[in-house]
Amino acid sequence: MRNRDKRLDDIAKKVDGIASALERTHFIEYAEYVSDRKRMVKRAFLLGAARGLGMAVGFSLLGALVIWILDAVARSNIPYIADFISKIISYVESNCR
Repeated sequence: MRNRDKRLDDIAKKVDGIASALERTHFIEYAEYVSDRKRMVKRAFLLGAARGLGMAVGFSLLGALVIWILDAVARSNIPYIADFISKIISYVESNCR
């Protein structure tokens, strides 16, 4: 009888541990979120749009920075590099307009 009570106490402790772990991970909120398809699609769309916008802005800024650095190098009159970079810049400017 005593051994049985000890096993039941051990099982109760394990169940309590599992319950507290599920509470810490917000499992119930996650299960509700997954069961709502409209909410999942809406959130995925908004996250994708934000990620795409961030990449576009970041790529534009990075490209502008690279062109600015190349322009500075071209103006520095380093013999071969400056001529090559100035040709690249003039080609890019002529095709962008």
